[in-house]
Order: sequence, then structure tokens, then C-alpha cells
Amino acid sequence: MSKKQFARRTMTGVVVLLFANSSAGGAEWCTSALADIAARFPNVPYSIITLVNNIPNLCAVIFTVVAGILVNRRIPLKKMLLFGIGCHCVGGVLPAIFGNTSIGMVFAGRFAFGVGYGLMQGIGVSMSFKLVADEGLREHAMGWAVTAQYAMNMLAQVIVGHLCAIRWNYSFYIYAWSALSFLVVFLLCPDFPLDEGRASVISGRGGKWKTRESVIQSIRTLPAAVWIFTGIAAVYMFSYYPMFLVIAPIVTGRGFGDSVSVGYAMVFYSVATIFGGVVFGFVAKLCKQWALCIFMAGVAISLLGLYFAGSFAMVCGTLVLSGIASTGIIPACINALYKQVGENQSFLATGIAEAGVNVGAFLGTPYIALLEVFGADAVATMLISPVILVGLGVISVRFSR
Repeated sequence: MSKKQFARRTMTGVVVLLFANSSAGGAEWCTSALADIAARFPNVPYSIITLVNNIPNLCAVIFTVVAGILVNRRIPLKKMLLFGIGCHCVGGVLPAIFGNTSIGMVFAGRFAFGVGYGLMQGIGVSMSFKLVADEGLREHAMGWAVTAQYAMNMLAQVIVGHLCAIRWNYSFYIYAWSALSFLVVFLLCPDFPLDEGRASVISGRGGKWKTRESVIQSIRTLPAAVWIFTGIAAVYMFSYYPMFLVIAPIVTGRGFGDSVSVGYAMVFYSVATIFGGVVFGFVAKLCKQWALCIFMAGVAISLLGLYFAGSFAMVCGTLVLSGIASTGIIPACINALYKQVGENQSFLATGIAEAGVNVGAFLGTPYIALLEVFGADAVATMLISPVILVGLGVISVRFSR
């Protein structure tokens, strides 16, 4: 392959990576609509309303692993991307069409969306291993993948706030964006051959892959680091995800603004995540095993700031810190995994780690429900979670070496 062809392949891969990852998130895009949904269905407890955000996370527990097992082992990467983005788009839009009269239809649409969300979460960051041919760019590409997700979050939060102000179910039309991502992947994504029985294509990860190694065999041979960092990711997300569920009650309940204000507050978060994604590669190289701990500490401080926020400006400021710090945590976990598994196991290991992320996110709902049983409200999670995150950060230092 000539240098010109190699550069063209790398550039095409980056374009596909960015567009595909813009449709790899979105479970929390309709956060600003939660308060309006609760008002539309006043007889439904708020802990149940939070399932609008959390049903996709429950689906993703299964489908991130499914993606890791099947992608480029049984199903080519391009086909998996097209199916995942298609579900992301169609399932995402369904509540806009049918949800105004039935909370059940909202949940049904969120389940269909969750299938696509789970598949895309399972391969969102790790697809850079295939799409970005230049090894020197891969660590940075992982940050770019997260940046693409959060850049779309920024755009989505602005649009959703205004759509919600018109009518709450219109906010779900934001998922029509994925139709463009589908088109880009369809036209530009290379048709990678299946990985089974092929030699490693990344220098330094040499040797032959096991031919037709079963999924059970692959799971059994995964190093302990996979399970350790999956656990770290799960506990982190369990502690952090309630933040997305309490932003609307904090802003509207404390008199800082309405649903449009919630959307603008989340823009500060999303802009910060873009910055965090861009600098992730540099921070990871500079801080090494301390990077994950530093990110955890930053998130912990931001949650405390949110709990004590006495103004809209303070909410936005803490969201900036939260966005910068939180962006590096999952890529740092995945990067640590990738360095300790064989290339043929990278998608599987990432899928398992992402399943842990979504287990933790889904448990945010019972976390809030448990606090409600004891008479506390959802915002109390912002006081409890920082303690968990600081301890988790200290633990991560040892296993990140």
C-alpha cells in the first residue's frame, strides 16, 4: 500500500469513526424532557420516569456483549454498524410519534432504541482499532470517538430543549440524526474480512489467532484485568449516572430555569466533553497509571459542586468540570484492557467492559428509588457518590500500572 493510499484509508476511517460515534450515544439526550414527562404522567413515580433514560442502558447490558461476541467474528463490522445505527434511529424516533398518549409506547420505543444503543456502545470506541490504520493515531482516535459522541450531545441538548418547549414528545425527533450517520457508514465504511483464522494485523501484537476459537474459550482466556476494569467502570457509572437524572429537577426545582435552561446547562457539559476527548490521549500518556484516578477525583468534585449549587451559573460551572473529567474514564479503562488482551479478543473485552458500564447506569434507577424509600430525594446521590468515586480512583492506580 502506497503512502497516499494509506493516508486516504486512514482519513476515511476517521470520518466513519466520527459519524458512527455520533450515533453511539444518546440515552441521555432527552434528559431535559424528564420533568415534562413526569408532569404529563403525574401518577407515575419519578423513579419509573427515569427508565426513559435507563431502559436503553438495560438493553445495552446485553447488546454490548452481543456486539463484542459477533462483530467481525460472525458479522462484519460494517453490517453491525448499519444495523446498530438503524435501530438507534428508528427506535429513537418512535416515542415522538406514539408517546404522547402512552408511557408504555415511550418505553417500547426506548427498548428498540436500546438495542441499537447497546450495539453501538459495544463497538463505539473499539472500532478505532479497525478503522484507523495508523497505529500512532489510535490512542488519540479513541479520544476522538468520545469527542464525536459528546459533540453530538452538545448539539442534541440545545435542540432537545427547544423541541421539548414546543411539546415534550417532539424532543425524540433528535434521533433522526442517525439517518445521516447510516448513510455515511453505508457509503464509506470498508468491508473488513472476518477476523477468524487471520494473523494479527497490528505490529507488536504478533502471532496467529486461534482458529474458530469458541466464545466460551475466548471468555475463559481473558485476563483478570478485563473483569477488574469492568467492575471499575460499572461502579463508576453507578455512582455517576444519576447526575443525568437529577439535572432537570435541580434546575427547575430550585428555580434556576425551565426545560430550555436544562438543555443549555447540558451544552456546557457537552462542550467540556469535547475538550476532554481531544486531550485524553495527551493526559493518558503524561499521567499514565494516575490518569484514571485524576479523572475520578474531578468527577467527584463536580458532583459535590452540583449538590451545593445555589445558582444556574454554578450548575453550569460544575458541569464543565464534570464533562472534562468524565470523558476520560471509559476510554482509560478500555485502553488499559486493550494493552492486556489479544487483538482477536479486543472487541469481546470492550463489549464486556461496556456491559459493565450499562449495568452501573441502569442501577442508577434503583439507587434513586432506595433513597426515596428512606425519605431522601434523587439529588442526595450527588452527596454520596463522590465518596465512592474517590475510593475507586485510589484502587484504580494499582491496576492501571
